[in-house]
Amino acid sequence: MRVDVDEPDAVEEFWSGMREAAAAAARHQDDDLYRAIVKIGKSALAQGVELVPSSGYFLQCPVCSAQSGQRCVNAPSHPLKENTLHPERIELSEKAIRGEVPLPEPLG
Repeated sequence: MRVDVDEPDAVEEFWSGMREAAAAAARHQDDDLYRAIVKIGKSALAQGVELVPSSGYFLQCPVCSAQSGQRCVNAPSHPLKENTLHPERIELSEKAIRGEVPLPEPLG
């Protein structure tokens, strides 16, 4: 199989694969796999891969407590509307992957 890194959807495909790995880690409660996902994400960012909003799937949501790999659910005062993740989860993910905040448990 040939991989074209310049393909228009390459970034989204990368993060889609990472979401699938996060879902597997959630199903199997595999903390080592969570840590590996974060390492891969950090490496990708260091090489110039851009973050996409769905990157928040890798961390537990601080609003609704959805686990890594799970979609967020509506919470009082925090409706999702047409989004699948709360903005606070996306922001936490971006900061954690960039090393601006410590990774929450079980990733820390």
